[in-house]
Amino acid sequence: MRRLLLGLVPLAIAGTISAAMPGTAEAAVHRAPDRAGLVPHTVAAARGDVSAQAKTLHYGDKGATVKYLQTRLRALHYDPGTVDGRYGKDLRYAVFAFQRVNKITPSSTVGARTWKALAHPAQPPRVLKGGAANRVEVSKKHQLVVVYKGNKVQLITLTSTGSGQRYCSQGKCSYAKTPSGNFRVLRKINGWRHAPLGGLYKPLYFHGGYALHGSPSVPLYPASHGCARIPMYHTADLLFRIVPVGTAVYVR
Repeated sequence: MRRLLLGLVPLAIAGTISAAMPGTAEAAVHRAPDRAGLVPHTVAAARGDVSAQAKTLHYGDKGATVKYLQTRLRALHYDPGTVDGRYGKDLRYAVFAFQRVNKITPSSTVGARTWKALAHPAQPPRVLKGGAANRVEVSKKHQLVVVYKGNKVQLITLTSTGSGQRYCSQGKCSYAKTPSGNFRVLRKINGWRHAPLGGLYKPLYFHGGYALHGSPSVPLYPASHGCARIPMYHTADLLFRIVPVGTAVYVR
């Protein structure tokens, strides 16, 4: 009987530990296994050290591994949209931005290289040294927008800046170039702005008619008339909320 009781103690302790703190990432990993494939089933993985067991994900996938990816990207200040375990457009844009920062060719497939980078992520490239503590950096070279508050990253997202192509509108022709320089957010419009060159969702104007704004089309190359497009709706809503008028904007 004594041996039986002693044998039950470790089991009781293990059960107590596994049932404790139901809101932790560790509990979530054990509580929601992905039936369709392998999920990082370790405490280390829950903290960001994703193991080689993580399955390859594709656009349209669902499940606990997708939810884990969303949670991890959000912790790294990307915007995967709602953490719901569904691999949709918002998550795809976040994956593109993360891959670009980590020098991985952007792809909606999340494979071994991306999982490895998620465990040891790179910092986003800087467009200048110094600058205001609260700022937005627009990198035309990397096609990225990074928002800082108190010199700490708040948001990293994909952008599509001026294509450089010649265009004509209302009898006037010009070249689609995003101006480089040091600017500030001059005004914001909380909704759609219907301009001659197209619709701008929640634009943040930083230089004349040039703005950071949501767009239904944010390709992996410069394609705009000169504005800095960002994904909508979720990311554009977030940018509009966290960047006040007067914030410094650096474009390089």
